[in-house]
Amino acid sequence: MENIEKIKKKYKKFFSESYYNKQEEELTEFESYECSLLSELWAYVYSIVPEEHGDYTIFDFDGYIVNKSDKSRISALSPDIALAAKDSICKYCWNMSWEDIQEKYSNEGDNITAFLRKRSVMNLRHRKGNNIVIYGASSKPIGRTMLASIVMKEAIRLRVTHHVRGQTYDWIDFPKLLDAIDKDNMELADYRSCDWLVVDNIDKKIRGAKQITYLVDRIDPFFIDRYRNKQPTILVFKFDLRDKSLDLEKTFGLGISRILSSKRTCKISLSENFWK
Repeated sequence: MENIEKIKKKYKKFFSESYYNKQEEELTEFESYECSLLSELWAYVYSIVPEEHGDYTIFDFDGYIVNKSDKSRISALSPDIALAAKDSICKYCWNMSWEDIQEKYSNEGDNITAFLRKRSVMNLRHRKGNNIVIYGASSKPIGRTMLASIVMKEAIRLRVTHHVRGQTYDWIDFPKLLDAIDKDNMELADYRSCDWLVVDNIDKKIRGAKQITYLVDRIDPFFIDRYRNKQPTILVFKFDLRDKSLDLEKTFGLGISRILSSKRTCKISLSENFWK
């Protein structure tokens, strides 16, 4: 993960001017502390979460995507699948159903954000090592990365809401993780040790038997260690895990297979298709 200090300074200048209409040196001790907390939060979000997903919250996920050319809304998921996915995220992050949050929103209005921050159970998820698996068979955007970003932002938000400032975060595409594991480079140590990790864009690329054996031998220790150490890992698959033609343990190894089958893992389907 890149050093956030330069980004944090830019955000502190922004919050000083936006919130207090002051220069940094004019802030009171309390104002400076508040701006520092917010600056640190958003510096981490900027550095970790993919740029186009940094501003999304659970209220933005509705099964639609926005056409970049004309800004029109296009349905990407059926209402039932979108609702089930949203409900799972709500229970993971706040231990509340989406229906209960909606009801609270009708009463709280704009205060719903403050309410949810108080209800966060992300620290509990971290202690228990609760993983998330998000999957869906589609070559088009359907919200897989968006959901992962919402969860990661809630983990980072603990720095402000619960003053949990010792946790670390990272985000890596699966092919890049494979490359880091193969080279055993310095970045791999960050991916291995970070408290919260998103592994995005996991595909079922066709590989030969020797390639699969080599791949599994290399990645198994990485994922087994994270599972044993109870480090929450968010796995994002670009295919349907219920495809019976795919042997997940053989293709991805014991480590990923153990995360998939664990009772500590929340599984979220964004796929319209079912394999019998």
